[in-house]
Amino acid sequence: MLTDSAIESYVNSIPPLPKIVRECSELLGKGDLVAAANKASEDRALIQYLQNIVNKPIFGFRSNVKDPNQIFGILGLSKAKQILHGYYLLLILPKQWKVFDFNSSLFQEFQARLIHYWGKIIDNLEKESEELNQAISIIPASLIVCEMLFRDIKDTIMLLKEKKDLSYEEILYKMTGKRFLDIASFIAQKWDFSQNTINLIKEIDKKDEDCSLDICFLKLLLVYEMSRPMMIKSGLSDLFDITLPKDEYVVEKFYKIIQSEE
Repeated sequence: MLTDSAIESYVNSIPPLPKIVRECSELLGKGDLVAAANKASEDRALIQYLQNIVNKPIFGFRSNVKDPNQIFGILGLSKAKQILHGYYLLLILPKQWKVFDFNSSLFQEFQARLIHYWGKIIDNLEKESEELNQAISIIPASLIVCEMLFRDIKDTIMLLKEKKDLSYEEILYKMTGKRFLDIASFIAQKWDFSQNTINLIKEIDKKDEDCSLDICFLKLLLVYEMSRPMMIKSGLSDLFDITLPKDEYVVEKFYKIIQSEE
């Protein structure tokens, strides 16, 4: 049976950030993109991951971007930090997904889209926020945790879905009293993210429709991405139950941002 202790045990078993990620993050924290690129160059696997992400179609580059300095220069501080967290998640990614119909390639595509569109939103808002960047980067980690938690009781999960017509989030809540974004908050706490980041994640889960513009955009982005056919087919969209803002102006502005030409 899925319990709070099982959640805590799995999250605690996740290894700490690799040294190369910590060092690159510290350099980015100082605003030194060149030094961060040079440090990243010391790890071939990290560079390959950066190349894979940056050259996804969503970023729209006509030719492959390979040079580390060019990669970091294109990304900028905010996106580079998010992608570094993405590399860490790749290291703990299950080799084979057993509950959700997903894989490493689809996971990286999901990451790339979140990073790309959130960057466009941040540019439009003209508001750089470390807490918001951390909040958006923790969502993919929560997907991994749910896959790992559910796989040990897969037969029970499938039975509840078929016989009781319950969503994955409803099953999670019935078993643990926690929803998907509660898992995200717990991970953020265990990874020593700031209390502001944890509070932001909790704001996403609030059922009221009134929220700050940046939180409204974050909600809309998550629902937009989780509503894509790829995510619905995987079953992962079944983990989300987010109350969207009803302000038509906010919704219209969101779509104008993400659909705008580069």
